[in-house]
Amino acid sequence: MGLILTICYKKHTDENVQMKYILTTGCSFTNNIRLDPDKPSNHAVIPSNLRSWPYYLHQELKNEYEVLNYGVATNDNVSMCRIMLYHIDRLLKENVDPKNITIIVQWSSAVRQSIYMHKQLDMRSQGLGHTLVYHNNWKNIPGMFYLTGGNDPPTGPGSAVDWLGIENVLKYWQAEVSWNNTLNSTMQWLEMWLLLEKTCKELGIKTYYMSMRDIFTSNSGDNFLFSKYGSPPKFYKWMTLVEVLKPYLDKLPIDSDNYWHHKQYKGLLEWAIDSRNNDIPVFQEFQEFNANTFEEYLVAAGHDWGHPSAEMMEIFVKTELLKLLKL
Repeated sequence: MGLILTICYKKHTDENVQMKYILTTGCSFTNNIRLDPDKPSNHAVIPSNLRSWPYYLHQELKNEYEVLNYGVATNDNVSMCRIMLYHIDRLLKENVDPKNITIIVQWSSAVRQSIYMHKQLDMRSQGLGHTLVYHNNWKNIPGMFYLTGGNDPPTGPGSAVDWLGIENVLKYWQAEVSWNNTLNSTMQWLEMWLLLEKTCKELGIKTYYMSMRDIFTSNSGDNFLFSKYGSPPKFYKWMTLVEVLKPYLDKLPIDSDNYWHHKQYKGLLEWAIDSRNNDIPVFQEFQEFNANTFEEYLVAAGHDWGHPSAEMMEIFVKTELLKLLKL
């Protein structure tokens, strides 16, 4: 999964009213397709079965706001911070009052990382999986990011790995750097998050956060201590065990009213499962496995993982997200 950015701006009623923006970003739980930075407001390009919470936020606010979606599948948390900082800076340079900017970030797994490549994307390569550009001049300026994603990425002909010629580098990176120790990517994420939060607070920009799934507790798949030192005791925020992470934790809004958690630090995945009913699909993947109920999906898929369905995302916006934003 990765991170998505959505910008909402208040439509003009007269020339003296300045636009208001809501910037959101996340992974495939925010936008389960590639990011096209030239069409952030075109919600019609998203297939109806892949619609996520930014689409339904737009539906709820469209009489007052326009929602721009900068999310992307396989996005990583550091890239989410970069996307936010870039577009905050862009809006400020366009003379937008920072008090008219709000951000929403949906964090993904900390194991994911991004690698800058000084290579020119074209229209064909821009659609490859595991690639990211987030500014509007990408067709003219070389430079893009390769996104490692949360699972072993495709490496065959036609893949981004093949196009970039980085198969050997990626194998080492995944096996020896990322998967064997998530502390590197976790530390980079918290450092960038602290910069993002500090920047927003200094400017008077409102910030809101949520998680793809549980990324903080001892039950989290991101908890590298399981493989290194065995199972730690059951308590929240496994990061408090790591000495070098402690300077960040008490400065970040993990336990604030501006961070949406489902039941003790859980995220959208666990919320969708707990909020399910048999009248609507829980996951987007129900159709792929020809499942009508969650129980049928467990048997067919062999796991309880999936992207919350469009129907579940609509419920999430109406019952959870609007309350978080106090809109």
